[in-house]
Amino acid sequence: MHYQRQEPQNATLGRFKPGSEELFIWCRSRYDQHQKPFVFDSRGHLASHYELDGVAPEDWTKSGVEVIHRIDWTGERQQLACAKERHKRGDVCVFEPLTGRFVARFKTQADRLYVADVFGDWREEILVVSADELHIYENTAGNPRPDEPRLWNDRNYGRLKQYHNYYSP
Repeated sequence: MHYQRQEPQNATLGRFKPGSEELFIWCRSRYDQHQKPFVFDSRGHLASHYELDGVAPEDWTKSGVEVIHRIDWTGERQQLACAKERHKRGDVCVFEPLTGRFVARFKTQADRLYVADVFGDWREEILVVSADELHIYENTAGNPRPDEPRLWNDRNYGRLKQYHNYYSP
């Protein structure tokens, strides 16, 4: 798999297409500014690519995104991505990996970013460490599948949440 010899510095894997169980790999280009993410489907074919400057809010940093997490945000089968502004204490966003469209933006001063099912409704919340404070952001829309089991019931989920580093959140 390659896309115009771009180096995928960070990546996240998920069910990013509405109504599909197919897995995709979202890759962030390594440019210091003007990132150009690209997405591969489960067969290794290029599924999407775009320039982040063209889809991010106008006042989003030109350095792009970092600390990228897949997130079960809506309660639907489609997963999204969550990230913070790159190279600065900054805002956090939830976006559609296939299009780059920003779904939500949280004005904050994020030093660290985590994603976990804090409230136990199998949707994940955004945990932001800002200086000596912890902020938790939740999706306040109704959960379309409230009877799904907690994500923490899956032992692999717990294992994945026990470690963190910049390249594999």
